[in-house]
Amino acid sequence: MIFEASQRTPRVELTPVSCLIRGECYPENISEWSEPILGALEECLGNDETEFVVDIELYYFNSSSAKFLFDFFEYLEESAEGGKSVVINWRYRAEDETMQEAGEDFEEDISACSYNLVVVEQAVA
Repeated sequence: MIFEASQRTPRVELTPVSCLIRGECYPENISEWSEPILGALEECLGNDETEFVVDIELYYFNSSSAKFLFDFFEYLEESAEGGKSVVINWRYRAEDETMQEAGEDFEEDISACSYNLVVVEQAVA
């Protein structure tokens, strides 16, 4: 399932074994944007695959998007606690201290998932 990027939302690609979120995230209506994504995530996590890999590469997000990310990570944590191997890669550009710090903040709430801070030299198109 692919949710295309817009001027205010990131591209989201969900498969039975992976999720990619890349871009900027500050939708006008966070619930309208996030509910279908969280629903699709729940469906993907409910499959029989044993591993799920998440790559998040955001360049900007606002406070309502931070709430979405907390909810998103909560789904992942619950799956990991249930026995699924979940790997989260928080990708940020080397010069972007704000996104590095955000990744570190989210990491504090993750215990059941494997969480990696990954420096990327430049954004992938």
